[in-house]
Amino acid sequence: MRTRQEHGSFAPNARGFTLIELVIVVVMIAILSALAFPSMRSFIVRNRVRDAASDIFIVLNQARSEALKRNVTITLSPITAGSWLSGWHIVDPVTGGDLEAHQPLQAINMSMTGPANVRYQSTGRLTVAAAVAFNISASSGSYTASARVAIDPSGRPYITEML
Repeated sequence: MRTRQEHGSFAPNARGFTLIELVIVVVMIAILSALAFPSMRSFIVRNRVRDAASDIFIVLNQARSEALKRNVTITLSPITAGSWLSGWHIVDPVTGGDLEAHQPLQAINMSMTGPANVRYQSTGRLTVAAAVAFNISASSGSYTASARVAIDPSGRPYITEML
């Protein structure tokens, strides 16, 4: 008498998946990816704006701290005049070199506007009487995220997100 194992229908060593099982799994992965992609794009854009806002916030605090520490006027300016996207640097008032330099922002479809430069007095206050602000925005497809980094006349920066 023959057993089922001799015919191969219930072979204990049979491994693998059928073609139909593989196609179903690939289709399910494609559907889930298509559903997740739009929210992932907005997540990336929002994080790029937050990163840029955090970077400028940190360097503003550093410039203010240097002005207080050195008891001199410190200037923060873009590396390329008028373009904060090209990067920025804190200029050493004694040597004219850089105390701190930031690389250009590499995000696609990003804009960043701000004053020609930011100058901190030795007291940590701005040299201008009015508040100063940086506006940062980025977009991808139909999604746009933006943030604002403002500096009050006392020299303290703060971030306001406008998502």
